[in-house]
Amino acid sequence: MVKDNPFSDNPFQATPDVNPFTEAAPRYGAATQGVYGNDVPAATSSAGAWGAGSRVHDDDVPAVVTIDKKADKKSSGKSGQSYDELLRKEAELNAREKELKRREDELRRAGGGRPEKNWPICYPITHHDIAGEVPADSQRVVRKGYYSFLGLMVCLTFNWFGALIAMCAINPGDGRLAGFFLATIYWLAGVPGAWILWYMRLYHAAIKDRAFTYAWFFLLYLVHIAFCLWSAIAPPLPMTNDWSHTGYIVCLKAFDKNTFTGVIYVIGAVLWTMESLWSFWTLKSVYSSFRGSGGDKLKREMAVAAANHAASQGRV
Repeated sequence: MVKDNPFSDNPFQATPDVNPFTEAAPRYGAATQGVYGNDVPAATSSAGAWGAGSRVHDDDVPAVVTIDKKADKKSSGKSGQSYDELLRKEAELNAREKELKRREDELRRAGGGRPEKNWPICYPITHHDIAGEVPADSQRVVRKGYYSFLGLMVCLTFNWFGALIAMCAINPGDGRLAGFFLATIYWLAGVPGAWILWYMRLYHAAIKDRAFTYAWFFLLYLVHIAFCLWSAIAPPLPMTNDWSHTGYIVCLKAFDKNTFTGVIYVIGAVLWTMESLWSFWTLKSVYSSFRGSGGDKLKREMAVAAANHAASQGRV
């Protein structure tokens, strides 16, 4: 006969009539004796119908899956936003790549990435840009050093002119010819020497903030100041040529020979004096700027240099 319980596993399976008042035969779940004579404890039966008072195993209950349409819409929206974000970043990267390629082409056309020569303006031979390369807190002292260099150029040029006047207006004798040649050497060697030896050291020291470079600047700038003072005084010492410097002492000799030459030497002495005073002021300003943290940096750099030297000696 057809199974009466519609909720059983197989509704078409025929089952015998069961008398509830009779003792049923042991089935699965009842206490039975095992093969080796041991009692097997009874297990909870799951043969009853659903909802008939018997406990059902979890494996027999079908899983219920719910679909959250709102969460699905949110996840799809996030995916769309992520895709748009990736497209935007890709466009930015492409734009940056084009900009870098353009700059590389410009640098290659300019000469392999070297900075453009812009100094002096009349005939550029080197690059010089205080506002663009020097930090803002060091630009003031670097400009003072630059003005000191320009002042030295003026003094050397006028010194050469004074020696030329002395040789032509008086006579080439009495050491004036030799003085003219010495003034020419001072002019030809002094301008590039000052640019390389102390001004560019100050320039690069301000850019790189190197204490050793500042120390070299102080040493060489003191030599510059000593030369300016010597030129302003022009003492007639043995083994020296006082006519090669337009100073105060030699101008007295020039007035005895020629008044115009004496006036030229007085002007030269005033220029050397102004250059000396400005150089002292520049040295003081640079030292004040360097004193804040430069002393500690110099000690650290000296310690590192000593350690590197010791390490190199140990390897040898």
